[in-house]
Formats: sequence, structure tokens, C-alpha cells
Amino acid sequence: MNPRYLVVAPPYSPDQGGAIFLHQLVHALNRLGAPAALWPIRQRARHQLLDRARDLLRRPSRLWRPPAFATSPALDTPVATPAQLTRDSIVVYPEIVLGNPLKARHVVRWLLYRPGLRDPYQFGPDEMFFRAGEMSDLPDLTGGAPDLFLWAVNPAYRDEGRTDRKGACFLVRKGDQKPRIPQTEGAIQIDGLPHEEIAAIFNRCEVFYSYDEASFYSQYAAICGCRSVVVPGLYPSRQDWVREHPVAEFGVAYGLDDLAHADATRHRVIDLLRAKEAAGLETVRTFITLTAARFPG
Repeated sequence: MNPRYLVVAPPYSPDQGGAIFLHQLVHALNRLGAPAALWPIRQRARHQLLDRARDLLRRPSRLWRPPAFATSPALDTPVATPAQLTRDSIVVYPEIVLGNPLKARHVVRWLLYRPGLRDPYQFGPDEMFFRAGEMSDLPDLTGGAPDLFLWAVNPAYRDEGRTDRKGACFLVRKGDQKPRIPQTEGAIQIDGLPHEEIAAIFNRCEVFYSYDEASFYSQYAAICGCRSVVVPGLYPSRQDWVREHPVAEFGVAYGLDDLAHADATRHRVIDLLRAKEAAGLETVRTFITLTAARFPG
């Protein structure tokens, strides 16, 4: 069956949240009976999702190189052929693809991160918007986008119950503009490490510090029994931060003065994430309903 949804995405990477979300969306759509496929884009630099999208998409036929395009064997994510881009296709772009390079008639923009906070953006006049969370939205532009999120807990992360924890580890990612705090001097930096190695580090360290306020690694650290601290900066209070990051309600401290809450609620993190997994699938059902109504075939 010809896929109705074409999701523009980079190759699959287990270490990049944006790529994971985009591939999981295709998987979830197919699982729910809404035929979908990936439209591949090659990525040149880590943490710069689709950074050369305009040039690469200028000639769509040049992008179709399935043998070199990484997908996850655990996901139902077929790769589209150029012939599958039709007038009826619903094309899903993440927020940092500039404009509508595929010239699609039906465009959905999935805001995975707040547009303009790190990367420029350029949207068309008739696009339909969805957001990965409140922090990703621009309500003045979107009118308040509906939620579309997909959480999946990586099984590599579990608490080994070690009693000999010592030292600290930290993550920078999207927090690269923040000044460093003394607690991360000499600590282990986990940026770019594979999940299995990060899980081992979380299980032997006492504290994890994240300069990135939206990273799922904060929850993974808590699952592993490591004290998890987000270095504040974007929000005036914990309440404001959690309002836009509800997955961080338990087990993660927003600043060093919030450690008591993180310690007292760490045991609730895994149940919260499982509930978010189920809720995420419901947002995909809503996505199908809303896009079908907006773009009837």
C-alpha cells in the first residue's frame, strides 16, 4: 500500500532524540493502520538534525539511497521511494527543515524543539502544527499546537543496586551556552557515549548533572538510582520547568536546592514513563484523526 504519511528524518541513531522520535512516529502510524514511510535525509554533524535540509531536498531523487540509510530492526519503518511522493502525501517535517523543499501540498510541522531557540526556522502559510511538548510550541504562531509525543524506555537502563557509588557525571548537549558549575569539573562527560556505557556510568556515579534541560538522560539516570540534577537557566522555577516538561515531574532535581524532591520521588519515575508511553500512542491516534480531517484523501 502506498504510504500516506512521509516523515522526513535523518538515519536512525539510538543516541539522538529527534531521530528516534521521527522513526518511532512512522512505526506507530503503521502499527495503527495509517501507512507511513521515512523520507531520508543524511546528517553530517551530531546534534544538528537535518542541518543541510534545504540543499539536500532540492532534488528529491538524489536523496533516495536506502542501502546507506540506517533504520532500527525493532521498528516498522520502510523507506519511501521517490515515486511514493504524490499529491495526496502528508509530509511531516521537523521544525528545523526550512520551508517546504518537497513542495508537498499537505504539510505537517512537528515541533520537536522550540523554533528559533537554537536553529532558524521557516514555515509555510498553510501548515498544520503539532508539538512534542509545551516547551516546543510557539502559540502565537501555531495557535496552540496539539501534542504529539512518543516515549520509549531503553532497556539498557536499570538500577543495579550498587552501594559503592562515587563521583559525578554530566551531559552538555543543548546546554552548551550555559556556564559550567564547579560540580562537573573533573566529572565524566557522557555526550556521545553508547547507551550501555552510559548506563554503567549512571550505576557507578552518585550524581548526574544535565546542562540540557530537555534531555531524557535525566530520567535514565534516575532509573539507574543516580541522583539526577538539571542545571537551571531557562525557567525561573521548578514549577515552570515541569509545566513544560511533565515527564520530569518525579526523580529529577531542577537545581541543587531541589534534591530532596528528586530523592523522595525517584521510585516513581519508571511508572510515570510507562504511563507516558501509553499516552504517547494516544497522541498518535489523535494525530491521525486530525490530519485525516484536515487533508482528506
